[in-house]
Amino acid sequence: MRSIWHNMPRRSFALLLAAVFMTFLPIGFLSDVYSLGSDSPARLLTVVAFSGLIAISFLYSIRIDRRFLPLVIAVQIAFLLLPTSAPRTTRPAIVDSAMRGRLTFDALATGASVIVAYIFFMRLFRREGTRYFRAHAEIELARQIHQLLVPRIETRIGSFEFYGGSLPSGEVGGDLVDLVEVDGCWIGYLADVSGHGVGSGLLMGMVKSAARIKLLTVAPLSALLDDLNQALVPVRKPGMYVTMACLRYDQAAGLEFSLAGHLPMLHYQAATGTVVERSIAQLPIAMFEASRYSAQPVSFASGDLFVLVTDGLTEVFDAADVQLGLDPLKETIRSGARLPLALLFDALVATARNHGEQTDDQTALLLRCS
Repeated sequence: MRSIWHNMPRRSFALLLAAVFMTFLPIGFLSDVYSLGSDSPARLLTVVAFSGLIAISFLYSIRIDRRFLPLVIAVQIAFLLLPTSAPRTTRPAIVDSAMRGRLTFDALATGASVIVAYIFFMRLFRREGTRYFRAHAEIELARQIHQLLVPRIETRIGSFEFYGGSLPSGEVGGDLVDLVEVDGCWIGYLADVSGHGVGSGLLMGMVKSAARIKLLTVAPLSALLDDLNQALVPVRKPGMYVTMACLRYDQAAGLEFSLAGHLPMLHYQAATGTVVERSIAQLPIAMFEASRYSAQPVSFASGDLFVLVTDGLTEVFDAADVQLGLDPLKETIRSGARLPLALLFDALVATARNHGEQTDDQTALLLRCS
């Protein structure tokens, strides 16, 4: 239980202390009813303030550090034993003994009700807080698993240099970036699972597992996407699907790419200094069981760049609700084509963040031919 208090953000804990203070503040005013208004204004304010502060002290000592509990109890007893500022005989004579008893009962009953309500409140907080932190722990575990499944890519294979990364919009992302080398061939790909949260993250893990199993054998991109589609259709939830963008290279077949319901691949051509959109119109993975996929060859030269991005980088909206789109990213690629790939990745993310707030996972895979 104490972990709930220690892990609570400072602002939230301050709000809790303020709520406790204001809850017990009325007990100080009830003491004035009990004394029938005989206390001086100065003592009344002191009692009111003390009622809230002592409640905060009990909360802190019981829930966070019980070493202070004896001191808090001693202060409470000492305050109760202090003499009142006016003797009981100065109370208004117009109030008879029956009325005095009734008012005393009302004051004590109201104070007791506040205390009992506070006890119920703390029991509820403990139960719901425990459940929350259990769920939070499970989400944290899912986040750690996601980090293991989607690590940063920064490597070189032959004459190709790679950099890739994914920035989730929440605790658990649904984007995947991966690079696999098998028998002199390599395949780099992005996958974007529809939706957000743990469900998308779980399907993303299935995508990587299925893709890795398939990539252990040398096969063209079309076969990879066909097999992924067949594997994921039976296990995905209704309405869920996966868009993918893939690049594959081997010395015999050269470089080919394929897209499954994904954004165009951006190809920076060093010879002309232009960025070309390369696209294939195909359905996303896991949408229909009968879907079949194809790939296309693409030529390249030294200094060329290939950039695969997910829609988290393009579907960013500014204050006027204008979407970023691909053109600003193409300009960032063109102007930063000679940058180290890690810096170009950061520049792409900065272009999106400068346009508007991140609302989806932002993922990119960059390839430079040298």
